[in-house]
Amino acid sequence: MGLAVVAYSEHSDRANIGFMSAAPLAYVISPQPWVGFHVSKHHYAVALADRGWRVVFVDPPANLGKAGATELTPTGVPGITSLRYQTFFPYKIKFHARWAFDALMRRQARQLVEVAGLPDLVWDFDNAYQFRDLSVFEARKSIFHLVDDVSSPGFGCKMADLFLYLHPTFCTRAGGRLHPDHEIGHGLGKLHAAAAQRQGRDTRQPGTPHVGFVGNLGASWLDWSEVARMVDRHPEVRFTFWGPTPPPEEIDPALADLIGRPGTRFPGLAQPDAILAEADSIDVWLVPLRADRLPGGALNSHKILEYLSTGRVVVMNWLEAYVDNPLVEMLPEANRGELAILLDRVLADLDRVNAPEMMARRRNFALERAYDRHLAHVLSLVEPILPQSFNVA
Repeated sequence: MGLAVVAYSEHSDRANIGFMSAAPLAYVISPQPWVGFHVSKHHYAVALADRGWRVVFVDPPANLGKAGATELTPTGVPGITSLRYQTFFPYKIKFHARWAFDALMRRQARQLVEVAGLPDLVWDFDNAYQFRDLSVFEARKSIFHLVDDVSSPGFGCKMADLFLYLHPTFCTRAGGRLHPDHEIGHGLGKLHAAAAQRQGRDTRQPGTPHVGFVGNLGASWLDWSEVARMVDRHPEVRFTFWGPTPPPEEIDPALADLIGRPGTRFPGLAQPDAILAEADSIDVWLVPLRADRLPGGALNSHKILEYLSTGRVVVMNWLEAYVDNPLVEMLPEANRGELAILLDRVLADLDRVNAPEMMARRRNFALERAYDRHLAHVLSLVEPILPQSFNVA
């Protein structure tokens, strides 16, 4: 038996269930599973649940040991259930007969609805087009939301009622039409928003400056040679790099040389709350990207909002989204290898760049882009189809 759904007079299949559910039901379809580090799809799911929605978080297809198997399990987050599934057909069909894969996935969608219940909203973030036609879910409203570039250009908008995108190029590459209300930038997660509201120390502690970075240390677009220059030029500075390191055969030589050097610290993979517990000691956050290696181009990075939520200055390579933004210290052009020189200037002027007024402005900038605020905008766009009572406060 599927989960209970809301009874409303607009749809007889919902109106005649015989009882009222406490909340509307949303599917959040993600190209990343629920288990693991949470990114934008997870944060939107949490924001929906915080507003009183019941959320089914649909993982990408997985190997569960049996064709057609499904697993519907609690996530530990109130209101959110995880749905894992294995396609009832060989998944490799996707790469050999796309038309057949799309037809079979329509049937797969109906099977998921039988397990999880008829949704009121389908919110699909999948840039790999597992489902080409969202109308098969028979939801009141469907959203195709590209927060990543599409893997198959020109595949269209999935017959969605609403097409949202992080950047205009994502929209056009998918084959959609630009609309100013439908471009939604990166968001700030609940944990970082709460930390920003609590604030922290607003004056720099005397002593050794502390520079921090958080991310996948094995990412190909990180400029470890430039980071090594920073460490060489500033033996008086502490550098902390949170994140997983690649295996020895894949590690960047400059990164390998940094590990174990005096003044550098590599705590490994850490949860956001553990990093936030040390954030008050950070004076400068780094974004040492190589634009020529960045997937999709030098557009934006969600990590910057998390950095700004601490109030501390960000020293970064050029990114389109932060051009002319006075809250960051950014190189004026892409592909320039002068980040170490920029860090020199910032470290010499920390009292100014991390003045209390600047720190407050950074926190406010990040909070204005919190996921709950983005969600309020999205729900305002779906209100013409979803009843206002679905926009649970």
